[in-house]
Amino acid sequence: MLVALETRKLRLRHPLVTAHGSTTHRKIIEVTAAEDGFQGHGEAAPLPGFGLETFSESLTALQNWVKNPNRLPDAPAARSAAATAIENLEKARSSIAPTSGKIAVQALVGSSESSSIESEVSHALNQGHLAIKVKVAASDTKTDIARIQSAIKLVGSEAALRLDANGGWSLEDALYVLSAVDSDDVDLVEEPTANPLDWKKVNEETGVKIGADEQLTNESQVHQLIKYGAAQTFVLKPSVIGGPPATRKVAELARTNDIDILISSFLDGPIALRSARDLAIELAPNEIHGLGTASLFIDKFPADVVPNNGFLRCP
Repeated sequence: MLVALETRKLRLRHPLVTAHGSTTHRKIIEVTAAEDGFQGHGEAAPLPGFGLETFSESLTALQNWVKNPNRLPDAPAARSAAATAIENLEKARSSIAPTSGKIAVQALVGSSESSSIESEVSHALNQGHLAIKVKVAASDTKTDIARIQSAIKLVGSEAALRLDANGGWSLEDALYVLSAVDSDDVDLVEEPTANPLDWKKVNEETGVKIGADEQLTNESQVHQLIKYGAAQTFVLKPSVIGGPPATRKVAELARTNDIDILISSFLDGPIALRSARDLAIELAPNEIHGLGTASLFIDKFPADVVPNNGFLRCP
């Protein structure tokens, strides 16, 4: 097997502000694995603050893998890229029919300005999205409450409203903000605090369901979350947790413990988005997944990974 690497830079239309900081672009390493005239593609795009290696560490790990393709990289983002490329190569060589179908995807609202909520949420609704995720915990709690209440008023019964704190609230902040809004109007909050031991209390006192995301970085942590009963939903980012094989493994653990799963983008490029879309169709075709991120970029993405009336469709 021959492996080639190519680096790219994708630019966001507007800065995405989270509890980890502001993101304006994504540096991506595209991987091509070739054998017997067939090719498979993968993608690595580490981002600071999410438990991954740096871009240079990821590139080095993949360069070492090129020299010895029989051993997958240990670095998480690099490993995800390599595992995805290998699986796609195997699919290309097989006689298995390609993935078909469609999945609903949520819109992502990342602006920290309260004044931007109305236009961003209204645009998402007009685009046909059945769920909208609002980033929170990047400013003070009063601003968060105002933004959430504005989103609730706009969304109404047209779509599910989800929140993502990226672990940025304290326990006190999470309880204060989520108690200030009607829990019936919030479908889910991802990672309300950095400590998953807090999450059961947040759920019990506010009634808002909890989603695990950044904490799902290795099998040991997954088992701990299950043991704690910390989350009702696992938000799985294939490009973070090891590619398709690792995603299927965590999804099976979730199922056997009555935990819902969503598949989510990591502000991915087209290759990782396409792989994640196919996994979403395979693992949870009736959920609304976090894969509607192509429109956040200035760069043009292929049509099959760009939401159309709130859905991604296989060609």
